[in-house]
Amino acid sequence: MSNFPIVATVLSMVLGLSVTRLLLGALTVFRIRRNATPDWVALVWAVMLFTTQMDFWWAVNTLPQVRGTFSFQEFLLLVLLALALFVASALVLPSRSEDELEGLRVYFEQDGRYALLFLSGYYLLGFIVNILLFGVSPLALWGAFDVIMIVIPLCVFAASSRKAYALLTVAFVPINIADLVISLLT
Repeated sequence: MSNFPIVATVLSMVLGLSVTRLLLGALTVFRIRRNATPDWVALVWAVMLFTTQMDFWWAVNTLPQVRGTFSFQEFLLLVLLALALFVASALVLPSRSEDELEGLRVYFEQDGRYALLFLSGYYLLGFIVNILLFGVSPLALWGAFDVIMIVIPLCVFAASSRKAYALLTVAFVPINIADLVISLLT
């Protein structure tokens, strides 16, 4: 008997909260746009996070085609993936207008960039899950993309220069798009 309905329900609940949190952050940025300057870097990361959420949600719905049942430990690994996306969503954009009094750039540099640690954690855990649960070779094309997608957010997090983290952000966009296309085609 398949336990996919339980797995899908819990993952969808956490992902739904994650998307909600990200959209509420975007609305906060919109609401306070006259008092606090928006910043494209944080907004690009929010969009990349949203596409990652949608990709994961799509992958969750294809799980029964790959595997019918999951152990509790495997279920917990999948929940950790969703939780990593939730925490990243909760951090990348401010949730209250008071959080962004000095502008979105300052918010991102002080607090929002911590979302990238959880985004990298999501990609790292996803890399591990793909190998352990689904028997996918880490030497496949997706593996190379995952390694790059783990490293770039970590580099953005560690970068002290605006120019460095802005360039890394721009570099991440086509990689994320290519990874999304690969994911949807396989």
